[in-house]
Amino acid sequence: MGAGDRDRWNDKWAERRVGTSHGSQLVELVVPHLPESGRLLDVAGGGSTDSLTFARLGLDATVCDVSDVGLIQSRQRALAEDVIISTVEVDLDTEPLPAGPWDVITVANYLNRDLFSSLVDALGPGGVLAVVIATVTNLERSPKPARPFLVEQDEILALVDGLDVVHHTETWRSNNRHEAHLIARRA
Repeated sequence: MGAGDRDRWNDKWAERRVGTSHGSQLVELVVPHLPESGRLLDVAGGGSTDSLTFARLGLDATVCDVSDVGLIQSRQRALAEDVIISTVEVDLDTEPLPAGPWDVITVANYLNRDLFSSLVDALGPGGVLAVVIATVTNLERSPKPARPFLVEQDEILALVDGLDVVHHTETWRSNNRHEAHLIARRA
């Protein structure tokens, strides 16, 4: 990502002032597959409320993101709602994931193909990886996200090689986005 991406995301979250007011569709997807406790890593989740939901469900939630502004907003929301989360500022294009093993790793609306092998490796035994990402079919209705940030049809399956796929669908969602939804588990 680098400084340019950090600045872009900082500007985005600063403009919105509170990040997003909602979580991603990832929460609804992954809740039935969550352990009752354990460590959860929310990748690139600084502007989302997903980590708060996971912490309320009993998980030790850590959010990692390139945007310090998004992470500050995550901490502020957590304090306001009396929820405990951890945050780690990290540029996943140049720096490693926060140290695992993780019981759950979530990725919503962020694509770094080179990162997926690290995500798979960072899962502990029985660990769950949950991903929600728009597909190239989304371009039929919207120019955003741009093609480099979209997965090809069924590409997500190859990116999680080594995990057992529990759930995978690619279709138009209620948010009017064509998304791949994936739940995969380490044996």
